[in-house]
Amino acid sequence: MMTDMTEMTPGPDPSRPPGRLRHIVTGAVIGGLCGALVATGAFLAFDDDGGDTTTTVTPVRTPEITRESSTIGTEGDVGSIVAAVEPAVVAVTTTISGSDGGGRGAGTGFVIGADGVIVTNNHVVAGAEDIEVAFSDGTTLPADIVGRDAAADLAVVKVDANGLPVVELGDSGTVQVGDDVVAIGNALALEGGLSVTRGIISGPPREVVAEELRITLDAVLQTDAAINQGNSGGPLVDAEGRVIGINTAIAGQAENVGFAIPISHALPIIEDLRAGRLPAFLGVATDVLTPALADELDVDTDAGAVVTNVTEGSPAEDAGIETRDVIVEIAGDAIEEPGDVPEAIRRHRPGEEIEVVALRGDERVTVRATLVARPDSE
Repeated sequence: MMTDMTEMTPGPDPSRPPGRLRHIVTGAVIGGLCGALVATGAFLAFDDDGGDTTTTVTPVRTPEITRESSTIGTEGDVGSIVAAVEPAVVAVTTTISGSDGGGRGAGTGFVIGADGVIVTNNHVVAGAEDIEVAFSDGTTLPADIVGRDAAADLAVVKVDANGLPVVELGDSGTVQVGDDVVAIGNALALEGGLSVTRGIISGPPREVVAEELRITLDAVLQTDAAINQGNSGGPLVDAEGRVIGINTAIAGQAENVGFAIPISHALPIIEDLRAGRLPAFLGVATDVLTPALADELDVDTDAGAVVTNVTEGSPAEDAGIETRDVIVEIAGDAIEEPGDVPEAIRRHRPGEEIEVVALRGDERVTVRATLVARPDSE
């Protein structure tokens, strides 16, 4: 895994108050003594003691409820949803090598192309030597990676098949708190078929910053539908059976607090990966500009992203971006917080030259950087 990424967030800022929600994200791994099958998926572990941590969640005020909740009418309707969606959901198993002997990974994916195109999380397939997907009818096929975007935790893989059932995609932008949802996936990598859970959209969109994966997931959907280890990459579907999210993480030390990447946010990235277009890379790590930090840096702004690390040999380093710079604009897009940095970079392609504006003390600095393909996505 790369140590420096465009949207990496550093350790805790001592100027921030203790006791906020803190999280850790890990990948899906199967392993154990004597070949025992133990599945673990992406999870977020809360740490409220104010000590060292690797991730944070930024709360967002619950949006105004504008309509009645979208509900599943009867328990039998859940069965109808599953019958429609499950044929296009696959259990993903990977073989991973390593100095410790390696192991096997487990996750979930879903078919978006009848010609064998499948979506999952990047952390499910990253580092895999072999990938195998199992369909609900018992068919098992090898899969190859088409493309990965580590910053968005998304991956597209493909199997050699045609005429496959596909999921129906919904509009995550219309989802609101209280809507019924169903999660389908390879929970705990249990034998005998996929698992299904039911819940609601239980909170407003969150910004999840996961330092272990060194990514920022913006505006993820929160749900109380039980998402267990191994569900990573599987679909979160609405009352009409349409995929509205990609199950990615659960909150440890909490009761059924899970997060899914909104499908409307993910689709442009998925289409890029499907077409073989690699994500762009600038090479800066950024953190939140607090009032205390703004005073320390002597910058006259309350918005921006503080550069905490510049990747050696990256476009950012070549352009002259420095740690402690406060990025306020990328290619004409205003940067108000760290999550805006990866969003701005994703709008561009490797090879493009972009203008980056930063505050360096009382000086406004403008540099030009030529983006490259993201190293951890090739």
